Amino acid sequence: MISVSVRIFADVEAERKLVLPEGTTYYGLLDLLGINPETVVITRDGVPVPFNDSALPGEIEIIRVVSAG
Repeated sequence: MISVSVRIFADVEAERKLVLPEGTTYYGLLDLLGINPETVVITRDGVPVPFNDSALPGEIEIIRVVSAG
């Protein structure tokens, strides 16, 4: 099991501490939180991470992406 602290900057700003099974990907984390991966970027230590990477212990941020055309 791994422990992550998640700061969410989306519709509502929130912070959650979660314990995830080893091997959980960032896609899995977003699914658990009910967040569409097409609408956010995940950063760890200020660096974007690929959604298919396994989540690592520590602090991550989920940031809503806004685009205009």
